[in-house]
Amino acid sequence: MIQPAIHLAQKFGDRLAACDYGKAWDLLSPELKREYSPKTLQTTVEEMISYGSGPIQRAIMMTEWQYTAMENDDVVWLYVALEGEDFGEAVTVIVQ
Repeated sequence: MIQPAIHLAQKFGDRLAACDYGKAWDLLSPELKREYSPKTLQTTVEEMISYGSGPIQRAIMMTEWQYTAMENDDVVWLYVALEGEDFGEAVTVIVQ
């Protein structure tokens, strides 16, 4: 189950890097879809990187940053670095 989870996390990061917030939103859990719209996701990401001088240039799945399940439903927690010209941010992807 870990390889599909890694693929999913990388896909989510790639969609954020491509500013394809609608397709990134498609990968969210039903609970997060109720909390975030594609526009809210976009605003959240743009605020997160606003101190930088440009967009996210690439997403990098940090395979050494895998955490064991924190909740009973979790399969794995994964860390995806989001790099820009002059910033570094990240998202944690929790796969259930």
